[in-house]
Amino acid sequence: MRDPYKVVVWGPGGLGTTCIYEVAQRQDIELVGVRCFDPAKSGIDAGTLIGIDPMGVAASDDAEKVAAIECDAIIFTPRDLGNYNNDEELLWLLRSGRNVITVLPYQHVRLTRDAAFVQQLEDACAAGGSVFHATGVDPDVISDRVLAGLTGFCNDIKRIKLQENWDFQFTPPITMALCGFAKTPEEARAMPVAAVIADNFTRQVCLGVGHSLGTEFSRVENSNDYIVTDKEIVQESMNIPAGTVGRVTHRCKGWVGDADEPFFEIEVNWHCGNDMLPEGTEPNQYWVIDIEGRPSIKTTVDIKSSLETMERFIPIGGMNSEPGYHATIAPCLQALPVVVKAKPGILPVTLPQMRWMPDYRQNEAV
Repeated sequence: MRDPYKVVVWGPGGLGTTCIYEVAQRQDIELVGVRCFDPAKSGIDAGTLIGIDPMGVAASDDAEKVAAIECDAIIFTPRDLGNYNNDEELLWLLRSGRNVITVLPYQHVRLTRDAAFVQQLEDACAAGGSVFHATGVDPDVISDRVLAGLTGFCNDIKRIKLQENWDFQFTPPITMALCGFAKTPEEARAMPVAAVIADNFTRQVCLGVGHSLGTEFSRVENSNDYIVTDKEIVQESMNIPAGTVGRVTHRCKGWVGDADEPFFEIEVNWHCGNDMLPEGTEPNQYWVIDIEGRPSIKTTVDIKSSLETMERFIPIGGMNSEPGYHATIAPCLQALPVVVKAKPGILPVTLPQMRWMPDYRQNEAV
């Protein structure tokens, strides 16, 4: 049996913290470096940084020093500003010979970015002999594996809707304000950064599902809605006054031909408590998948800290950690054996081999 996989965490924010924690729980993966962006965190042990026992690895804000650490892969989790602000650093790491696994919106990069950038990625991998893989919970696990796998029940499909619901009531107030909560819809629309970030991910999902099912969209549209609450919402993070935004809904839809209804729709709801859930959605439904076809299918996926205790969060040190973050990091760590063995280049998301397509002969080429 080989030695443990060696990983570097590039950006110890929310997802990076979760990654450090999950690596600390395993014997088959070893943390060998942490690239922080805040000078105040530099020199602090990674375990101490996230509130657990020391791990013997200090964070550093010296990018070149951390990039020089020998590792099997870098788990790339820097801050995403919605404008692909991490492109240059990503390409630099790949050119330097480091395999990169990321949760940022590059899952279906060939479908969503221009050919010039895709060529840059391929050239960087070739120059460094490195592998690039983008994964996560959605895009990837939910939309590319679970949803696509469920189509294995179907002989025909008319339309698909994927709904994702994230309760923001425990989110830091600064983040909530940036997303538009406790503001008027007009004020929220004047701060488009969060919406652009969401649009990048929903577009990855929409185009990825269309591609995996062999369906060519004639048009794809994003939209963002800001729904106000008719009563004050009192919560742990911040109170939401009546008449201000209590739910933000991001959608991406894909149409086939000149059909009136979209073939696929992803709807992401950021909501404050159960009262702001979309109509027809039950509490604790993280994802709802509706497939209208022959036969039709509906399934829901929930995530908790524990089904035994029904605890909402996973404790990390003195922090309450969102279970969805842990679900997002899981496929990054699970990808390590595949990335290490892969040939240099872009490693695509994992798709179920057998799934519904309008023409099964396409499956040989997808």
